[in-house]
Amino acid sequence: MKILIAYQGNNKTNAQVAETIKKVFEENGAEVKIEGIEPTIEMRLYDYLKEFRKKKRIEFKKATTDVKSYALVVIGTPVLKFSPTPLMETYVRSLKNTKGKSFALYCTPVGFAGTTIKRLASILATKGANIVGTLTLSSIFELNEEKLNIAKNFARQILSEINTK
Repeated sequence: MKILIAYQGNNKTNAQVAETIKKVFEENGAEVKIEGIEPTIEMRLYDYLKEFRKKKRIEFKKATTDVKSYALVVIGTPVLKFSPTPLMETYVRSLKNTKGKSFALYCTPVGFAGTTIKRLASILATKGANIVGTLTLSSIFELNEEKLNIAKNFARQILSEINTK
């Protein structure tokens, strides 16, 4: 089974969750491609918000946007003002061949996740995608083993969901 994991690359917590999920998938025989989505221009955090409000998108470096060949796509985002980051929202909106595809979503807020997962799920639903799992993993600091175990169980649950289809 081919799986794509796309997460905001310049966020350490997001990367930890992505790597943890990847290990579980690979242990279960999946072929996994993992990509850290990066903006083309580095800005301060709130400058991204201003740019996003003006242009309704943030330009990102080359990344996989055609998901036709993947059985599952996992999207990870930090949370900014109770929503997905502008970068990851732009990325999700740019995805092609999502109809009928299985998606899992996770977010890594410092506090409350707000509408982060709901917003990404809504974008994907309008593109015909199926959401097979969601996870919100809050932490102020790096994720400890207990939190990473939650991510491992999430990955196992997703695999179970996909394999029963």
